Amino acid sequence: MQIKITTEVTREVLESVFITAIEGGSNYWYFLSDEACDLVNAAVPPEGSKAFSERIFEAVYDKGIVIPIHDIEDPEGEPIGALNINTFQQALNECSEKSSWAIQAEMAEQGDAESSDVVFQYIALGEIVYG
Repeated sequence: MQIKITTEVTREVLESVFITAIEGGSNYWYFLSDEACDLVNAAVPPEGSKAFSERIFEAVYDKGIVIPIHDIEDPEGEPIGALNINTFQQALNECSEKSSWAIQAEMAEQGDAESSDVVFQYIALGEIVYG
């Protein structure tokens, strides 16, 4: 038997995923172009003590900025995905269906680089592509 359980994924959980993935868990596959960095800096200026990963999350989650994501092995190529608040719901649903362990670990505050990378790939790419 299968059941579907609906639960809220809080802002704090998503911010933790972004920070862990951007600062280490996903560094092996993603690249942010100068254009992407400029979008973040325009939306959330680098004033104060916020880390760049926190500012990326704020730009996407609070300001609705769409941040293109490139493959680290082809940084000049076409974006392979994007961080876009409008696709979070679908991405998280996909993650909960196909990689529930990752989102469950994050929600239980037991997440690590691997679980954050998995959730971040769903958010940025819509699926697991790397790792």
